[in-house]
Amino acid sequence: MSETDNSTEPPHVSGEELRAALTPRGETRRNPVLVTEHDDGELKQLKAALETADGLRTELDASRRLIDSARADAIELRAALDAARGDAAELRAELATARADLRERRSSLERLAGAGPFGRRKVLADLRRRGLL
Repeated sequence: MSETDNSTEPPHVSGEELRAALTPRGETRRNPVLVTEHDDGELKQLKAALETADGLRTELDASRRLIDSARADAIELRAALDAARGDAAELRAELATARADLRERRSSLERLAGAGPFGRRKVLADLRRRGLL
């Protein structure tokens, strides 16, 4: 096989054909992306979609604010619950102390009631020493 030399072959396109191809034509092809002619229905649909999107964006922002507010409320409620649990623990401890004190006073009263007339002085002295009287 032999390769042909392009410089020796005559051109396939004549000069006149090349000039005719390069001259601007009267009507040019328009870029469909840049065409501004839209029908009114499509414009109305686009405007309605834009308004709907704006409304949805406003609703979304309001929902986000409500969620943030609810989260802040939940944090405050958890803090209040923790404080209430701490208060309840303190109250339980005070109740246990009060019950122990009540048992001690009750047993002291029983000792006083069961003591004879001469033993009462000794029981009263013991109660004063313990701070129950």
